[in-house]
Amino acid sequence: MVLLASEQKLLMMRPYQVYAVQHMVKCIHDDSGNGFVWHTTGSGKTLTSFKASTLLKENDHIHKCVFVVDRKDLDRQAREEFNKFQEGCVEENTNTAALVRRLLSEDYADKVIVTTIQKLGLALDENSKRNKQRKKNDQQTYKEMLAPLRNKRIVFIFDECHRSQFGDNHKAIKEFFPNAQLFGFTGTPIFEANASLQKIEDSQASMRTTVDLFQKQLHAYTITHAIEDGNVLRFHVDYFKPQGERGERLAKAGRGPAKQAVIEAILSKHDAATGGRRFNAILATSSINDAIEYHARFKAMQAEKQASDPDFQPLHIACVFSPPAEGDADVKQIQEDLPQEQEDNKVEPEKKKPALKAILADYNARYGTNHQLQRVRSLLPGRAKAHQRSAIP
Repeated sequence: MVLLASEQKLLMMRPYQVYAVQHMVKCIHDDSGNGFVWHTTGSGKTLTSFKASTLLKENDHIHKCVFVVDRKDLDRQAREEFNKFQEGCVEENTNTAALVRRLLSEDYADKVIVTTIQKLGLALDENSKRNKQRKKNDQQTYKEMLAPLRNKRIVFIFDECHRSQFGDNHKAIKEFFPNAQLFGFTGTPIFEANASLQKIEDSQASMRTTVDLFQKQLHAYTITHAIEDGNVLRFHVDYFKPQGERGERLAKAGRGPAKQAVIEAILSKHDAATGGRRFNAILATSSINDAIEYHARFKAMQAEKQASDPDFQPLHIACVFSPPAEGDADVKQIQEDLPQEQEDNKVEPEKKKPALKAILADYNARYGTNHQLQRVRSLLPGRAKAHQRSAIP
């Protein structure tokens, strides 16, 4: 059980959460390497990881337990969730200096730390702006300051470990903390069948997977299990297939007519598929430029329909992606750890920032908000959202 201190309630952990924690604790007790937990989205990974962290906090053989997320907004969210379970159990690391101070602290309150992989990466990167400035000021770099921790037993728990674990930050953490154990939580692990990155060993090429990084799967509770148990909602998938050989060729090439056909299909099916616009919908695109084009085409096509049919009720369309870093160290590290996004931002990078500003202007005008570009830098790329009633948080 877990006490939800903020509401004075006892939460009963579900069996799969208990099994996952048991496997992690045993792996740590036996010092038997790394591992990952495959628990589907919505199954309570935060509660599972909090319980694991609590048990590790009481383990005298573990020096620190570091819960690592890959975005600033998830850093805040994870801290808030942890502190709901136990008020004040995790403090905010407002910058890399605060993170380093807590990592070096011997205070029991600092034994469990929540941070972003970017802050940790910046601390370990001798070429980061902060470390260069410290050298210039004749101060120890953060990496030098952390040297006493090199051989300590530290446990790193990575949230959403399928996303940003294939870049330099993960490698830097493993190299700097050779005695650390690394555990990942994910609802969508990367297997060879859905991998997009290659590793090459002795001229043999294979795909990089979650097992490559975390060695073994400790426990699985998949979407199938969760639906059978009634723990997550069922869902329905509609497939859109272009008509005829020409349609298939256009779709494979990502050409405009194919996008237009997709939008037409969405506009014709949306009301029925969402129960009369009771629900929002998400359109995931293969690239940022595709997302930009879809947003523009939705806007133009709906304007045409409104002009010809006064009764037409347009969908409310928003689009979210992160633009090129432009010197922002945190965003740069996110994009370096997400190679697909890094490559995406090399294609017509000068168009992305003006496009996002125009998209934000449309959104602000519709909902009377005042969102700025800096506010959306922490969001992930390539997602267009179509919805009718409610604003996107």
